[in-house]
Amino acid sequence: MRRSLLTTCAIVACSVVMMSLVASAKTLILEGNLDGAVAMRQSMEFSVNKGTVSSFSFKFALPASFSTRTVSQGVDGLDIGLSPQPTSSTVETDRFGNKFQRVSWNNVNQDIRVNLNYTANVRTQLTSLESKTPFPLGSLASRESLYLQHTEMVQGDAEIKSLARQLTSGVKNEYEAVSAIINWVTDNIKYTFNPPQYDASYTLSTRSGNCQNFAHLSIALLRSVGIPARIVGGITLKEGWKVPIDAKNSIVQSMGQGGHAWLEVYFPDLGWLPYDPQQSRQFTSSRHIKQTHGLDSRDINDTWKGGPYLPAYSELIEGRYTTDDIKLKMKRYASAPRPYILSNAVMAGSAGVVDTADSGRETPPAAKPPRPESRTNVASAKPATPPQGSGAGPAETRLVSDDEASDEDQPRPVKPKPPVKPVKPPVTKPPKVATKPPVVVEPGHKKPRPGTMLAFGNMDFPALVNLYNVKGDTGTRVFERETSEYVTSKHIFAQAIQVKDRMSLEKISLAMRKFGGDGAVYIDLVKDKGGKPDIMQGIRSNLLDLEKIVRRPGYYWVDFSFPPDGNKPQQLAPGKYWIVFRASGEAIMNWFFTPGKPYGEGDDTRSTAKGFQWEDILNYDFVFKVSGKAV
Repeated sequence: MRRSLLTTCAIVACSVVMMSLVASAKTLILEGNLDGAVAMRQSMEFSVNKGTVSSFSFKFALPASFSTRTVSQGVDGLDIGLSPQPTSSTVETDRFGNKFQRVSWNNVNQDIRVNLNYTANVRTQLTSLESKTPFPLGSLASRESLYLQHTEMVQGDAEIKSLARQLTSGVKNEYEAVSAIINWVTDNIKYTFNPPQYDASYTLSTRSGNCQNFAHLSIALLRSVGIPARIVGGITLKEGWKVPIDAKNSIVQSMGQGGHAWLEVYFPDLGWLPYDPQQSRQFTSSRHIKQTHGLDSRDINDTWKGGPYLPAYSELIEGRYTTDDIKLKMKRYASAPRPYILSNAVMAGSAGVVDTADSGRETPPAAKPPRPESRTNVASAKPATPPQGSGAGPAETRLVSDDEASDEDQPRPVKPKPPVKPVKPPVTKPPKVATKPPVVVEPGHKKPRPGTMLAFGNMDFPALVNLYNVKGDTGTRVFERETSEYVTSKHIFAQAIQVKDRMSLEKISLAMRKFGGDGAVYIDLVKDKGGKPDIMQGIRSNLLDLEKIVRRPGYYWVDFSFPPDGNKPQQLAPGKYWIVFRASGEAIMNWFFTPGKPYGEGDDTRSTAKGFQWEDILNYDFVFKVSGKAV
C-alpha cells in the first residue's frame, strides 16, 4: 500500500512539474516531420456591374516549388481557368525567380473569374542544425547581398538601426542575432487588422500591424545589421495541428485561411531558412503554401488595373488534405517569448567555439505521447459549413535561445585555446527604446470610484477584413485573412480574463458571426483552478436564442447578460476567470480571435473535447469585452 501510494504521488508530482514548466515555457524545440499533400483551389473574381470595362489586366502569383534545409514544396497538376476568354495571357519570371501570370481583357461586360487548381506537396523536416556563421557576417555574394537593400517598405532609418544594434549587442554568431531580432518583434508588435500602412517604420512607431508589418520590420532590423532577409508571400490554411507536450496535453497551432506573409533569412552555411514571427523559427509548417519572395511586399502582391472603373475583387481559398502525416516530439523548452513559438534545435557558434544557446532543458520523462492528430475542419458535423475563414487562426510564436539550461543538460563543447566564455544572448531584455510593452499595462493602477462604468478585454476587431487596396485605377491584393474559430463544434472553447477591481457584472460581449442553424448559445463564467477553468465554480448567462441574432456579413458584438444574484447584479471579485462558450441545438457560429497573445499569457486560451480536461492550449486570444460598474 505504501509503495503504491508513493508511486501515485510520484506520477502526480511529475505531471504537475511538467505542466508548470510548459505553462512558463514559450519556446518549444521540436524534432520530427510534417508531411502534407493538399488539393488547392484559388477562386478570384472581379465584379463587372457598372457597365463595360474597356480594358483590364490582372497579374497573379503562381505557386512555387522549392527546397530548403527544413522545408520543401512541390507543385503538381497546375490548372488555370480563365473566364471570359482573355485577349492575352503570358507567364513572366521576375528577377527573384518568381512566376506570375499576366492576363488581359478588352471590352468586358461580364464578371471576370480566375481559378487555380493544383496539388501542393509540403514536407517539413525538423532535425538538429549547426551554424558557425559569425556575427557580424563577412562578405556576401551579390545574389545574397541584394537582400541587404532598404526600400520604401523596409526602411533603414536611425530608429530602426539603433534598435537593431541594441538587440544584437554582444552577439557573436548570426543565429543569436537573428533570434534576438525575431523574438523582439514577436513580443512587441501587436497584430491588428486593416492597418493603414505596412512599412517597417510605421510598424515600429505604432507597435502594430498585420503579417506584412511583422515581416517588413523583421527584415528591416536584420538588414540593418548586415543579415540578408527577404519577404515571402503565400497562403496559409486553417487546419490546426497539435504539438504534444505530454501524454495528455497539446498546444494547437492554427492559422487563418487566406493570404499570408512571412520571411526567409540567409545563413552562409545553411542557406535560406523560413521564419514566421507569428509561429515558428527556421521552418514553416505544412499549412504554409509558398508562392513568391522579394525585397518587400510590392514585389510579391497580386495587382490589377482597369478602366473606366475598377471592378470589386473577391476570393475564395480552399484546401483539402489528401495526406496529412504529423509526427512531432518536444525535446526541450525555453522561457521566452510570451506567445509560444516553435523551433528545431540549432547549435550555433563561430571560430570553432560552439554555443549551445538552443540547448534548453530536456523535457522531464513522461508517458509516450500519442500520435498528434491534425485538427480538421469539424464543420462537416453540422448541417452547414461556415465559409473559409472559420478555421482556427494564426499562431504567434518565436524562439529564444534558452539561457536557463543547466550545465549537465548542455553538450560538452571542445575547449579552445584560450577558452572562450559563451556569450549570453540579450534576447529576453528589450532595449531601452522599447517603452511600450506588447500588452498595454496601466502604470500605478488606481481603484475606480464606486459606480464608475468599466469595460475591459481584447476589444479590437474589424467588422470586415480588407483583402485588397485601391489607388486610382490600380488594385493590390493584401496578405490578410479572417481569423476565427468555429466554436459550435465538438470542442468547447474558453478564454481567460483578469478582473482587477471588484465590479457588478452587466454583460460579456463576444465578437461573433452567425452562419445558421438553430438552438441557443450562452456562456459560463467560471473561476480559475490551476491555470484551467473550474467548471464547478461559476455563473451561467441567460440563454440567447439564435433567432434573435441577426445574420449578416462580418463580425459584431453578441451580448450575454446574467441573471441577478437575488435582487442585485452579479458581482465579481478581483482575480482570474474563464469565459466558456456553450451552445445547444444546431447553432453554427464563429468567434473572432487575434493572432498571438495581445491580452493574455501563453496558455490563457484553451479548448477541450472531453468536457473538463482542457487539454489543448491555443495560440491566440479571443475577442471579448466585459462591461459593468465598479463596486
